[in-house]
Amino acid sequence: MPISCFLCFIPLNHTEGTYTHEAFHTQIEDSISLYYDDQYQILTYVVPNPEGSREISLYQISDRELLESLKITYAQDGVLQKITARLDGRDLVLYIHYTDAEHAKETLRQFAVANADAIVAQIRTFTGVAARLFIDYFCDGDAFDFHAVIGTDGEREDVRQKYPKDDDAQNCSGNYPMDYFYEGDNEAFHILVACARDGLFDYFRYTVDLMSEHVREKAVPLLQKTSDFAFICEEYD
Repeated sequence: MPISCFLCFIPLNHTEGTYTHEAFHTQIEDSISLYYDDQYQILTYVVPNPEGSREISLYQISDRELLESLKITYAQDGVLQKITARLDGRDLVLYIHYTDAEHAKETLRQFAVANADAIVAQIRTFTGVAARLFIDYFCDGDAFDFHAVIGTDGEREDVRQKYPKDDDAQNCSGNYPMDYFYEGDNEAFHILVACARDGLFDYFRYTVDLMSEHVREKAVPLLQKTSDFAFICEEYD
């Protein structure tokens, strides 16, 4: 295979059914084109959206695994509904067609709960004393991030000593060593939001708020905490 190539061209409209990649190797307009960089194992494609196309890049992707597991589904009216693949042991939705805003919100709500639960399950393994539980999130259009960080009592004391004149330093996750870092599926987060029409509704923030509240509700009671423990949720840049 060349270093860089188009793997397939998935039309936005086709005959009803579920297909593999084998049916879609002819370049056409009005399609989702999967482009693969073999040197760096990067899959790139553009999610169609009437309010502006969004490029997705997935890293450390096996082209063999992708092509062997790729499933492309069309509805009765011929509209592309979903593209999925099993990558690195997990099922990933590469594209989803939302029928309306409520469909998008419900899909993102289900994702938010599942993703937050995955982070809570990791936090459950923490056995120390927590002084801070941080939720950090970020979006620049090309990358999405949502993760949790625990700052221990000892780490918080180190921050105090390092920044003796800055009372707020202990409330910044960047001042902690990230020994207790927990994240979910940020690739799925990016894709599911990218497929939604923004309009006047912020689907990114909607999903962040759901995940943050779920982590706060489920994880905080699990922790052994200092008397001045704080849960802090902030966007970073």
